[in-house]
Amino acid sequence: MRIEKENSVKAYKVFLIALLISFCTILPILISNRFNLYMVGDYMTQQIPFIKESRRMFLSGTPFWSWNTFLGANYIGSYSFYVYGSPFFWPLVVLPERFLGAGLAAMFVLKHAVAAMTAFAYLKRHIGSRFYAAAGAFMYAFSSFSMDSSFYYHFLDVIAFFPLVLYFTDEVLEKRKPYLLFLVSLLNALVNYYFYIGTSIFFLIYLVVRIKSEEKYKFRDGFRCLMYYGFGGLAAAVILLPSALTLLETDKATSSHDGAFFAGIYAIPHIFKIIKGLILPSEGILGSAIGMRYAEYCSTTAFIPLFGAFFWITELKGKSKSWSTRLMKVCLIITLIPFGNGIFNLFSYMAYTRWWYALILILILVSLRVIENIKESGEDFSPKYKFAAKTITVLAAVFWALLGVAKTVYVYVLKCPSQKKVLEIMGRYLKASRFQNRFRMGDLRYLLVLIALILLSYGVLAILIKKKFIFDPKKVAAATALVCVLSYTLYLQNEIYSYKGSNYEYVSQEARTEETVYSSRVMNNRKYANYGMIINRPTASTFNSFKSHATSQFCRIAGYYVGGMPTTKAFYTTPAIQSVLSLSEVIEKDGSISSAEYYVPFGFTYDYYVIDDVKFTKSKAENDRRIELMTKACYVSKENEAKLSGLLTKLDENEAFDWKQEAENRKASACVSFEMNSSGFKAVSNGEKERLVYFSVPNDSGWQVSVNGKDTDIIEINGRMMGIIVPAGRAEIEARFIPPGLKIGAA
Repeated sequence: MRIEKENSVKAYKVFLIALLISFCTILPILISNRFNLYMVGDYMTQQIPFIKESRRMFLSGTPFWSWNTFLGANYIGSYSFYVYGSPFFWPLVVLPERFLGAGLAAMFVLKHAVAAMTAFAYLKRHIGSRFYAAAGAFMYAFSSFSMDSSFYYHFLDVIAFFPLVLYFTDEVLEKRKPYLLFLVSLLNALVNYYFYIGTSIFFLIYLVVRIKSEEKYKFRDGFRCLMYYGFGGLAAAVILLPSALTLLETDKATSSHDGAFFAGIYAIPHIFKIIKGLILPSEGILGSAIGMRYAEYCSTTAFIPLFGAFFWITELKGKSKSWSTRLMKVCLIITLIPFGNGIFNLFSYMAYTRWWYALILILILVSLRVIENIKESGEDFSPKYKFAAKTITVLAAVFWALLGVAKTVYVYVLKCPSQKKVLEIMGRYLKASRFQNRFRMGDLRYLLVLIALILLSYGVLAILIKKKFIFDPKKVAAATALVCVLSYTLYLQNEIYSYKGSNYEYVSQEARTEETVYSSRVMNNRKYANYGMIINRPTASTFNSFKSHATSQFCRIAGYYVGGMPTTKAFYTTPAIQSVLSLSEVIEKDGSISSAEYYVPFGFTYDYYVIDDVKFTKSKAENDRRIELMTKACYVSKENEAKLSGLLTKLDENEAFDWKQEAENRKASACVSFEMNSSGFKAVSNGEKERLVYFSVPNDSGWQVSVNGKDTDIIEINGRMMGIIVPAGRAEIEARFIPPGLKIGAA
């Protein structure tokens, strides 16, 4: 009878139950938002606008250049990290935009269900009971890591497919179905190249530990795994190569290793968050129980629903030689030592623990094996019970509660000179964590949520252990499902309540058209930076991590701060920016739209230039001067000065001029026709002499320009914007963008 019950646990049933659990967690959100999945955080500010933009880009047939991304961006290279590599995106393409919110809810539910099903497939081959495997599958799909990842949304795609990597690695080790490891590697690489790096590093560690721990596996078995896995990555070159080439053109990539050593040193205090993330649940990414937000957005949470750290932590004391315990210990050592977590992102960000989806699966496996071993051996569990309880309590007190006490003493007891001394010692870490801020009522709510989440897991677990239900796999599976529903629902509701109504009015709007044809930009004064993607109008604002070097160089001159954050803050006040960036309308903070008084169409000409030797400054007065100067003269590097000899005259920057009059002059010289689309732009310029025509378009790698049917070079001006020399008379200009690496990657 027991065997029949065990055999009744099928993958499709785990899938359906996980589907129901996931639906229940977001049901309150759907009811309050007319069955649209509207949450908070990056989900609202990035995921929804990016998906809307991606839909129209692919529907255009030429998804190469996104005009709705700030000043324009390589779509293929910039958005593979966020959207289109995932199979969960493509069903949304065919949905009408008004149903997108419901479609996002359906995909949210589906991602969790797939995660549970793939985790079940992996766990059942290493766990004796299928009910335990089902419980572990729910723990994996609805872990604290998944909770935090829900606000990133595309992280859930990685969680859904990762267990297949380990499953088919085992298959190849057992000399079965090698081609499926190839396909799974390809799938994971397409879904997200950044996480694929972390997955690949973990795959190597997993492979080494398995082969070293089990005599039946030989070096050739590991080599076979490496070969098929590697071929899968190479097959994904159609996305990986354009993405890599685009990434190399951004400050995010080229500056991410600057000061990597000191970044690793500064990440050492992150140990507090790591310990807490391993033994206690996450109460949110937007706040915390002790009023600190240090290492936020780093995905530092590996708490397992119901079990927590209770069972796997007992293996730290034991002498088990099983490969799973060895693997767990290796992973824990890596994550706890300085610089260790940087291995999984090639040391680009030392504090990120975004590879913990892999760690969680192994922690679950070890935990379930501990229970089964105790059940089979009949040993007294009391010593391990006491060890686990004491260890978790001590770690929670020392590494978590102690921070709350330290903050209280710092804020309310220490005097000003002492506070300054503390900041001098740990200044960067403490300031970033908001350690010096006073407690707020919101902190109390997060504390109560944390306590509730702890009780939901450890409290229910204590009951299961006391009544010995922990050795009944069916009861454990049922309890896990219940804890997952309650914990996930509480977590989401608390985060959404904290930022109630945040950005709802923006993301719920529909674009007037899905066409990707434009003639100008608009000025966006609303607080929602990606508003242009929502309404399908190019705007001079963005919330996106990827800004090309060409874009950054213009920002350096004009006073846009494009540092390490996705935001693009403007340090200027002059309306002359309307002329320089061809902004035809202004969207005010209340949503009203008015004509831009100083709008100049794309493709105006310059007669003067100045040497570009300026550095970025936050001085609004200086940036206003530079922007107003660009209504009369363009900034040219010393390297390009010779190319414009005889065509432009060097301007004395001290010469007085009326920028408003100069804007009128530029308007008179602008293109008589201009149209931009998802593959480039076309323009017509009339003039009596040879001239330099300026387009405020970043000259990223991939642009090809022709004038009257003949290929011509692009001269970079105003940072690295486009300058094109055209002959006297009518000039028909066509610019086509082909993402670098796309053709080679597809070959």
